[in-house]
Amino acid sequence: MFRVLTFLFLISLLTSCQTSNPLFSKLENPILNDSLSLQLLKTVEPVLKTGDKITMSIWNHNDLSIGSVNSVYTSNEATGKWLQLDNEGKVNLPKIGRTKISGLTVKEANYFLEKTYSGILKDPIINIRVLNHFVTVLGEVNKPGRYRLDNETISLVEILGEAKGLTAYSKNEDIELVRIVNGQSVKLRVNLTDLAMLPSKNIILQPDDIVHVGATKAKADDKNLGKASLITSIVTGIAVIFSVFVK
Repeated sequence: MFRVLTFLFLISLLTSCQTSNPLFSKLENPILNDSLSLQLLKTVEPVLKTGDKITMSIWNHNDLSIGSVNSVYTSNEATGKWLQLDNEGKVNLPKIGRTKISGLTVKEANYFLEKTYSGILKDPIINIRVLNHFVTVLGEVNKPGRYRLDNETISLVEILGEAKGLTAYSKNEDIELVRIVNGQSVKLRVNLTDLAMLPSKNIILQPDDIVHVGATKAKADDKNLGKASLITSIVTGIAVIFSVFVK
């Protein structure tokens, strides 16, 4: 009976050590064709849309500001000092009421609101900030996670820098960008080892983009070696215990 239990225990350990498939190994997103690639590579600023959370600062008018970024009233999503674009792309702003700003970039929204507020304020300086525009970085980077765009245009290479660079196991010729284009999830592979092509592949990122850095075979080999060492130790331990009981 003890031999049977030992055998079953050993089998369960071996099967639990099998390599799991990485998240991106099963993605079936189509690789971009030429037309979609051109659309993806266009340097365009993100536009405001329904559901976006924003703050608005009016210089020297903190009483009219929503989560001012110009003073001690600097705000973020956690404070609740923000406005959300409704289903019509409008926000209810102090003094001017419900105003549609969806479809505009942040710069365009700033200019539009400055013109609107100029009817009641002298030379207003307005700064809109979007709180919920993020890019996700996964895989072989030193600091994976979600990164806020903060109204700035940021490129693929820059976001990898924000993620503290690539690990020793990164597969630099297998950087993947996943984006929703025309309602379809598509994927573009970028080879960072091809320096001649880097300027054209240094894509400007959009909200909700996912960047994934693949791993080299060396990482899998090192993992398998570690698992093999662990299994050997377990088998050796079981053999020692078994030999004691046999005696």
